[in-house]
Amino acid sequence: MSINPSLQTVTFSTIKMLNESTKLIGLPKLKGQVIITLPNILEFNDKLKESINFSKNDIECFIITSSTQNDIEILIEKYNLNKSFISNDFKSFSKIFDLRDEKNNLIKSLIMINKDCQIIHKEIL
Repeated sequence: MSINPSLQTVTFSTIKMLNESTKLIGLPKLKGQVIITLPNILEFNDKLKESINFSKNDIECFIITSSTQNDIEILIEKYNLNKSFISNDFKSFSKIFDLRDEKNNLIKSLIMINKDCQIIHKEIL
């Protein structure tokens, strides 16, 4: 483990996925994590799917959305996605990572976390 003191450490948190499993954030892991927040899950596209599939052996990637269950189901069917990959548990996550707009809505972002639980990239999209 090589902690870089100039990088922000992630607060331990859990995220409930659609398949009822739980993702842990803030614990050292064998893989880095990429978290994509998409307020509108229907913005997911072929390029995102390709990128995720390309790096799935090296990086744990998942999507957090505030979309309706119906929109989520449409996307899952269209792209043949696993429910362990998507979460609508956005309220606490958006608060912890400061990903809410002035109306407390989830904002679109990309967060990269290294194996040592440090945020190496956070971008509001």
